[in-house]
Amino acid sequence: MASGGKQPVCRVYARMTGKRTAERTRAGVRAVALCGALAPCLAGCVAGPLSALEPASSVTRSVASLWWIMASGTGLILLLMVGLAMLAIRRNPPRAPGHRGVRLLLLFGGIALPVTVIAALLAYTLRLEQAQWPPGAQAEASRAFHVDVIAHQWWWEARYPAATSDADAAAVVPRSINVLYVPAGVPVHVRIMATDVIHAFWAPRIAGKLDAVPGRVNQLRLEIDEPGEYAGVCAEYCGEGHAGMRFTLIAHPPDVLRERLAELAGEAR
Repeated sequence: MASGGKQPVCRVYARMTGKRTAERTRAGVRAVALCGALAPCLAGCVAGPLSALEPASSVTRSVASLWWIMASGTGLILLLMVGLAMLAIRRNPPRAPGHRGVRLLLLFGGIALPVTVIAALLAYTLRLEQAQWPPGAQAEASRAFHVDVIAHQWWWEARYPAATSDADAAAVVPRSINVLYVPAGVPVHVRIMATDVIHAFWAPRIAGKLDAVPGRVNQLRLEIDEPGEYAGVCAEYCGEGHAGMRFTLIAHPPDVLRERLAELAGEAR
């Protein structure tokens, strides 16, 4: 017993330490609750005309799957780190881990985990590349729909050489401005060019972006699941009108597309 009615120093220290630990725990719980409350707000990032998380082709389905895998993995790692932090806060009295614990943490968290994650992402990325240009893509050129897309400041021009016959030299090549007409359910080979500066052709729900470079022809393969309208943008800053350089990709059933291209040819005469 302490003289003069004073409490033992160890009891006072334990009470103060316990109070600080309880305050830190409550703060940690409030932070986790706040993150949980804000999570539904992120749902707005999934939907939208320019969301790659609403895929409309096999390529963008692979991209969306990779995104969800990375988001889930990041969330699990965040929960693990928050759990470790709260465990350290609740430890009373606080003490540093031993050399063995530090060594295991460095080996697992600093070497094994990053190497495993990077290797898995690399393997999945190679699958994405194969989804964009599958092994038989070059051989399908005879049955694919071909279209040329030319980027200008600040608009898009689409030409449809496949809509004319090679025997008819006087035939007018149909063209459209800021609208790209393609068939649904059929491979589409797009040749992308530019006349002035570097642009980037990107329809997020259909495929990844590809640069349009002056003096060079880049090729992109599309295959859209269903008929519909899909938004696209220029994804490379190209001057003061860049923000308004948008286009619409319209996928028709093949027979409807033939009629639409015939109408475009008639308008061009």
